[in-house]
Amino acid sequence: MPDLERDGRSELPYGLILRSSEVSGRVGEIRRWAAAGTPVRDAAVGGLPEQLLADHVPEPAARLLGTAAQEAGLRPVLTVPLSDLAVPRRPGGPDRSGAPGPHLRLEAPAPLPDEGQVLLEADATGVVRWVFPEAAVRRGGTDRAAGAQTFRVAMEQFALPAGGPAADRGIVGFGVGKVLHLLRFPIERAAGLAADFAVSRWEKRHRPYGLRLTTPQTFLASGDQPVDGAGEEAGVQVSAGRLADLADRPFLLFVHGTFSRCRTGFRGIADDEPLLHDLHRRYDGRVLVFDHPTVHLDPVDNARWLLEHLPADRRLTLDIVTHSRGGLVARHLSRDGLAGAGRPAPSVRTLVHVATPNAGTTLAEKQRLSDLLGVFTNLLALLPEELVSTTLEVVLEVVKHGAAGVLGGLDGLAAMDPTSEGLGELNASAVPTGGSVRAVTSDFEPARDAGLAMRALDGLVDRLFGVGNDLVVPTEGVHRAGSYVVPDPLVAPSASAVVHSSFFRDAQVRAGLSEWLPGS
Repeated sequence: MPDLERDGRSELPYGLILRSSEVSGRVGEIRRWAAAGTPVRDAAVGGLPEQLLADHVPEPAARLLGTAAQEAGLRPVLTVPLSDLAVPRRPGGPDRSGAPGPHLRLEAPAPLPDEGQVLLEADATGVVRWVFPEAAVRRGGTDRAAGAQTFRVAMEQFALPAGGPAADRGIVGFGVGKVLHLLRFPIERAAGLAADFAVSRWEKRHRPYGLRLTTPQTFLASGDQPVDGAGEEAGVQVSAGRLADLADRPFLLFVHGTFSRCRTGFRGIADDEPLLHDLHRRYDGRVLVFDHPTVHLDPVDNARWLLEHLPADRRLTLDIVTHSRGGLVARHLSRDGLAGAGRPAPSVRTLVHVATPNAGTTLAEKQRLSDLLGVFTNLLALLPEELVSTTLEVVLEVVKHGAAGVLGGLDGLAAMDPTSEGLGELNASAVPTGGSVRAVTSDFEPARDAGLAMRALDGLVDRLFGVGNDLVVPTEGVHRAGSYVVPDPLVAPSASAVVHSSFFRDAQVRAGLSEWLPGS
């Protein structure tokens, strides 16, 4: 294996050039995949799941991510293993000055005009990260005109606390060994041009709007098509007329978060059958779920769609349970004038924020997009559930969007940027006094028996935030955002190991919902 010299330049096989800034180490044997010699649209599905498993990504995360990536059209082209990586030690913890810090730059041949490429970094701890071409990060577009693309791989290193399976103890910490996978994918074309907003078209097809009236049996049903040929009562689209007929008593409404659908975001509630049946009994069958696109549309757009599908002449009373970004959608529902002239806004009697980024999340900043996608990729892969692959689909579509150098078209994610205008307007007002507002948050710490990958992910995200967090949203930002301050938040204890995607798996959180939701 050739040496990687600190601040050196190495010419590698297959047209790769690796430049080092304050990093030394070793380069292993580079693998050239079959897709490197053919247009990616024609390339056969490779062995990415098996490769990720060999890279120390734990099972079943390796198979879940590898399979989902292949189904999304991502094909491995070149694989570069790195070992014995070392960077200078700096006193005082992470450097938050914004300086580049130790890193590697991998220069790779540019893809064909109708292809894009992205780097998937697999750390030896089992954590994966997405790396976009430098030009895509800096200014949008790509640098393919020069015949090559450059990827900047940040080189954080930190020790991990003891714990986890005995097999983990041989790995010192994050950043010592990595494998870099160059993946290519086809770019959709519209009218002969690469589509700037491919994600919006994909999300409209695969993540459509839907408002459903559910039963305990259909709570997890997909609203995209009728259930067993039945009508509204079985969990498909509910009409404004039907809502008007039931408007004499309050409804319970569920609003999901980023990248999600109600059947994935609220799976923890559905699996608690006594709670699920009790909620439907309390509200006498008036339980609604609201599915909506979360990537290309702002929460205001989501709220407006919902309002336009409520009765034009009857004011509904709503108790709302939200997760993540869904809490921002819910806050817009009672805004004056959003429903349009002459249409009554609903009366929100109870609003429950579960992990809502009321103060935003730094992961939603434009330059942090790859970090946001990396965190969600790891969470979904490391905490797999039956329906999680449907959420990973949209994450991978956004990965391709960002890697293609498209800066626009992600309004739904940009709305969670702490500096966004929409958040500033929302947080200029205090919590409404006319109803009950609750907040559920977490400062995640891995359980003592947590695997190495989860402990490494927590260490990496803590360095990004610098404050307590649930791996996606800052702990305090759920209940304290400008003038919008929710009293007496429920903070899931660290012993529960509650991450952003697992709140409804926690018994204490579900007990809180049971206490706060009054029913009809």
